[in-house]
Amino acid sequence: MQQLLNPFAQKYPEAVDSTLSSQGVSILFNPYGPFAGHYLAVGGNDGIVEIWDVETRGMIRMLEGHVKAVGGLSWSRNNRYLLSCSLDATAIIWDLSILSHPYLQPKTPATSSSSSSSSRPSSSSARSHTIRFDAPVSTAVFHPRNSKIILATLTCGEVVLVDLRNGSRHTLEDVVEGEEAPDDIQSRKRVSMACAVFSPCGSRIYTGTTNGMLLVIDPVSRFVLQRVRVANSALKQIRFDASGYNIITSASDRALRILSVDPLTSTLTPLHRFQDLVNRTPWHAIGFSGDGEYVMGGAGHKMAHNVFIWDRETTVLIKVLEGPKEPLIDCDWHPTRPVIASVATSGDVHIWQTSSPDNWAAFAPGFEELEENIEYDEREDEFDIEDETDLARRKNLEEDLEIDVLNVPTDYPSAPEPISVLPPAYLISGSEENKEEGESCIRAIQAVREWADQGPDDDTWTGFWLSLDLDEEMGEDDENGMD
Repeated sequence: MQQLLNPFAQKYPEAVDSTLSSQGVSILFNPYGPFAGHYLAVGGNDGIVEIWDVETRGMIRMLEGHVKAVGGLSWSRNNRYLLSCSLDATAIIWDLSILSHPYLQPKTPATSSSSSSSSRPSSSSARSHTIRFDAPVSTAVFHPRNSKIILATLTCGEVVLVDLRNGSRHTLEDVVEGEEAPDDIQSRKRVSMACAVFSPCGSRIYTGTTNGMLLVIDPVSRFVLQRVRVANSALKQIRFDASGYNIITSASDRALRILSVDPLTSTLTPLHRFQDLVNRTPWHAIGFSGDGEYVMGGAGHKMAHNVFIWDRETTVLIKVLEGPKEPLIDCDWHPTRPVIASVATSGDVHIWQTSSPDNWAAFAPGFEELEENIEYDEREDEFDIEDETDLARRKNLEEDLEIDVLNVPTDYPSAPEPISVLPPAYLISGSEENKEEGESCIRAIQAVREWADQGPDDDTWTGFWLSLDLDEEMGEDDENGMD
């Protein structure tokens, strides 16, 4: 059970609460469902993907499949599937419903060495699909509505849209809808694409180029719908906030920029710019807080581990989190709580939280905080809250209750649908021209959704739940004569 959030508490972390020993180079919280933020995926420098429980600080999955560093991670809509991409030019979709941690495998009877080794499942059994590319993959993300649609960014400067439903692959290019091939089409093709993401509703693809342009692309027709000059240098990262109406970009000029997305036409409007003017800090990771009130930037210092936090509306620097004396590689903000996870060059994962001192007076009105211990005489009936006979009878009744610890509970609320950017009615009211433009935009978005919903995947869980196969473990214990 997660702790209830205090609406008046501080909404950003202050210090490192714990450290997870790993070999990580990339991290990502699971962002959706009733268990949002309960699990943390860590992509390792050795090609191993680890999944950690944020509450218990324990590793619950180990996925072995890559042979080089894992640079990008993505969770599916209901968190059943995990996508990892690596510099070995592959992207792997893992099915987390299959038990895959080598230390958590159900044991098999030792009839023979060959049969025992062959019947024991391995982490490769959790592999659902393996997608191979012609170049190392820097990032890869799921489509928000279908985990069989993947958007991959290659280190060679290409963005590839992969559709596993029909096995098609399309390389996105800077071609404007309705235009003939311009005279400078060859020079335009030489512009590389450095990053790409889906919009939270999945109706658009946003890509950043090496010449500072942000392109809005229709995933069905693969035409460029909008083209905005964001910076005069290469764009390195693009992230959306939870609402889907704000984008933050990171460019090689060491500046972070926020742009507003119009829900009707997907028009981009620059809003704010964040930059460390004193030290000219480069940024290795960017993002928003869960509620979108704060902007996060993971600094790329060579001898420091700092995370900058700004207020999104006022652009005021709120806090600089100072960690161990080693560079930061990647960081991610918890989707619902003021928690940040960051990765250092050593591979260790640091969990930042807000320290909240215990207020014992909040438990009962009679509690008093003392500066030093005093002697207290207990009354004879002070703690006689319930009659001993009634207490014994109630305990006997509770012993007969059966508790199911093997099956996944089904009374959890369903995972929320990806955010919708369909405009409300008042946005398309007014002149006939505005109405026609708004209705055409809505039809285009609905067409993309229908395309994405064709051939749905198996990601239909009501919530992400990692459990052990206790039936087989308990059955083997009984066979071995263990209590």
